[in-house]
Amino acid sequence: MNKSKLFEIKKRTETRPSTGNENAFKYYNDTGRIDVIPVREIMEIWFEIYPDNEKDEMRSRLVSDFGPAFYELGLYSYFKNLGYLITIHPTVPNSTKHPDFLVHKNGVEFYVEIKEMQLESEVERLKNRRMNTLTDSMNLIDSTNFMICIETIRFKSGNQPSGKKVIKHFDNLIKSFEPESYREKMEKSGYEIMPTLQYEDNDVYIAIKLLPKLSHLRGKIGRAVASYGAYSKIGGDEETIKNALQSKASRYGVLDKPFLICLNYPSSFLRKEDIDLALYGSESFFGTVNNPKNTRVSAVLITSFTVSGLVNAKHYFYPNPYAKREIEFSPAIDLKSSLSLTKGYIKEFG
Repeated sequence: MNKSKLFEIKKRTETRPSTGNENAFKYYNDTGRIDVIPVREIMEIWFEIYPDNEKDEMRSRLVSDFGPAFYELGLYSYFKNLGYLITIHPTVPNSTKHPDFLVHKNGVEFYVEIKEMQLESEVERLKNRRMNTLTDSMNLIDSTNFMICIETIRFKSGNQPSGKKVIKHFDNLIKSFEPESYREKMEKSGYEIMPTLQYEDNDVYIAIKLLPKLSHLRGKIGRAVASYGAYSKIGGDEETIKNALQSKASRYGVLDKPFLICLNYPSSFLRKEDIDLALYGSESFFGTVNNPKNTRVSAVLITSFTVSGLVNAKHYFYPNPYAKREIEFSPAIDLKSSLSLTKGYIKEFG
C-alpha cells in the first residue's frame, strides 16, 4: 500500500450498499459505488496535506473510530485553508496531556481541542447494533417479486433475534402472494391496502408491509428492505451539548494561550436553539456575568459535519463572553473552499 495515500489504489467492482454494522473506512476503501468516489477524493486531499509523521496514526484511527477521526482530519484542512500553521498535539504548561492542535497565523496563536458528540447512550448504541444486525438479515428475505417496508420492530428481550428464523418465516409468507394482482390493487386503492405481515417470538416483534415490484424488476434479487420507517427528532440536545463541552473544558489545566473547542454534532438535526440553551443562562456552559463558568475556554465552534453533508453543514461560532483569554478568530464563511470540497462532491451531495 502507498503510505502517502489514504485509500488503496485498486480496481473496485463491489457496488452493494453498506450494512448497518460495517466498518466505515473499510467500506469506503472497498466499494466501487460512484457516489463514494467524491468522498474518497476529498479525504485524499485532506490526507495529502496532513503531516507525514502523523499519517499512520490518522489512518489507524479512521479504521478504528471513523467519525471522530474524519472530523479531525477535516478540521486540519479547515484551519490549513484559513492560512494557519498547525502543530499537532502540542505541549502545554500545566498538563502532561496534549490538545489536538496549536494553530498560529500573523502572530496570533490558540489551542484547538476537537470532539465529536456521541448522539446515543451506550444502551442505545447496543440496541442499534442489534437493530442493524436484524435489518441486515431482513435484507436477505426473498425479494424476487416484493420488497418490504418495515413498520415496527420491538425488542422484547436483550437477546439478538435469530435472523435465520425471521428470514424463513417471511419467505414462507411471501410465497403465497401474487405480485401483479397486488400491484393493481395498490395502484387503484393506495399503499394502505397492502397486507401487513408479522413475526413474533420471545425476543422480538416485527411488522412489515409488502411492496410489489414493477413487472420489469421482478425476478431480480437484491436488498429486500425498501423502507426502514421514519425517524424524527425535535430538539432537546442542550444538556448533551453542554456535557460534551464540559468534558474538554478543564482537561489541560490553566493555559497560556486562548482555547477553542470544536464540537461536532454529526447530524442535520443540530438546532441553534439547543446550542443557545447549552451556552447561556444560569445553568449553562458559559454561565452568567455574576457566575461565569469555564473561563479557560475562549470560544466554541459547533458544527454538523457528516460524510455526505459537508456542502450544507451548519457551523456556529460562540466566543465566551467571560473568557480569561479572548480569541482572535473568524470562522470560515465558505465551507466549500475551507474544506477543499471538489466539484464532484458538490455535484453529488450539494
